[in-house]
Amino acid sequence: MKKILLILAVAFTFTACNKCKECTHDNYEYTTYDSNGNYETHGDQIMEVCSDNFESKDDFKSYIDAMEDDDWECKSDFWN
Repeated sequence: MKKILLILAVAFTFTACNKCKECTHDNYEYTTYDSNGNYETHGDQIMEVCSDNFESKDDFKSYIDAMEDDDWECKSDFWN
C-alpha cells in the first residue's frame, strides 16, 4: 500500500511540473520614492504566469512565447 501511495505522489509531482513559469525582465525594476523625492531601485520585476489562468495549454504557451518575444526571460517555477 505504501508503494502505491509513493508512486501516486511521484506521478502527481511530475504532472504538476511546468504549470507556472517565472518571467523576469531586465528593464523593469521596482522603484520606491521617499518624501524628499529620492528614489531607490530594488531589482528586476518578476511575474509569475500559471497555466491555470488560461483556457488551454496552447493559450498558455502562446502567452509565454509573446512575453519572450518582448525580452522577458521565462523559466519553470518548479524548483523555487
